[in-house]
Amino acid sequence: MAKHTQEFGTMRYEISGIRREFVGDMYHMLMRSPWWKLTIIAFIVYVSTAVFFAGLLMIGDNNVAGAQNDLDLFWFSVQSLSTIGYGDMHPVSFWGHIVVLIESFTGLVGVALITAVFYSKFSRPQARVAFAEHAVLMVSQGNQYLQIRFANARGYPIINAQIKLSALVSWNDIDGKPTRKLVSLPLLQTDIPFFGLNFTATHALSDGLFANMSLEEMHENLFLLIISFNGIDEVLEREVRAQHFYRPEYIVEHVRYKDMTENYEWGTIMNLDELDTVAHENQEEGIEETILPPSTTMEQTSHS
Repeated sequence: MAKHTQEFGTMRYEISGIRREFVGDMYHMLMRSPWWKLTIIAFIVYVSTAVFFAGLLMIGDNNVAGAQNDLDLFWFSVQSLSTIGYGDMHPVSFWGHIVVLIESFTGLVGVALITAVFYSKFSRPQARVAFAEHAVLMVSQGNQYLQIRFANARGYPIINAQIKLSALVSWNDIDGKPTRKLVSLPLLQTDIPFFGLNFTATHALSDGLFANMSLEEMHENLFLLIISFNGIDEVLEREVRAQHFYRPEYIVEHVRYKDMTENYEWGTIMNLDELDTVAHENQEEGIEETILPPSTTMEQTSHS
C-alpha cells in the first residue's frame, strides 16, 4: 500500500491505499519522468546490467580471451551488451558463450524498449497553450461575466479546437454532509475553428451556478475552476490537449483583460507579454482606467 500525491496547478489531491504494480506502472512512470531523470535511469540500468553480466563472467577461469582483470571483463560486458564487439576480447569457454548469448539478447531487448520510451516521450505532442494567471469578473452592458484568456504560445495554428469550463464546488448532500461536485459552466462559445492567436472563454454568470453571487460568495462555494482545451495541431495532425486550474483567490473582479493584439491592414500582431495584464474598470464610464500587473491585482483583491 502506498500514498499518491498529484499536483494540478495551485491544488493537489492525495490517494491512499494505492497498490503499485512495478511492471504494469513502469511505462507510465517513465513517460511522466522529466528528461534528465529518464536519461539517468536508463544510464544506471545500462551500467548495472553490464556489471551484473561481468560478475557472471568472473565465475570460473578463462571465460574471455584477452581479459587480464575484472575491469577488462566489465568492458567486455559493455561491448557485449551493446553488441559492439571490437574483437580484441571474445568468449572462449562454454559458460562465457552462454553469458554472452543472454547478455546480447538482453541488450537488444533493452535498446528496443528504451528507444520506444524515448521516442514516445519525444514525439508526444504538446499544445503550448498559455493561460492567463488570473480569471476575471467583468461587467458589460449591465451583465457580469467570468472570463479566462489563453493564447497560442507556439504560433502554429490549432484547428477544430473545443473548450470546456467546469467548477468544483462545495455543497451539502441530502444528509447534510459536506462534499464536492463537478459542475459544467456553459460558455458563450465552445468551438474555435482556427486558433492562431488568442481567445477569451466567457461564461455569463446569470446563466449558471454563480448567478447573482458576489465574489465573496463565490469564494465560499467554489473550490476549483477548471478550463480544458483540445484541438488538432495543423503541423503534427494530432490531437493536443491543455488544462488550467484556478483557485478562488485567482479570480479578480472589477477588471478586464488588456487588449494584447494590434490590428493592421496586413494582419495582426499579438504580444504574449500582455497575456496576464489586466486593467481596472471605471465603474461610472465603463472604460479601462489603470493597467496593473496580475500579481499586484491579486494582492489587492485578496485584501478586499
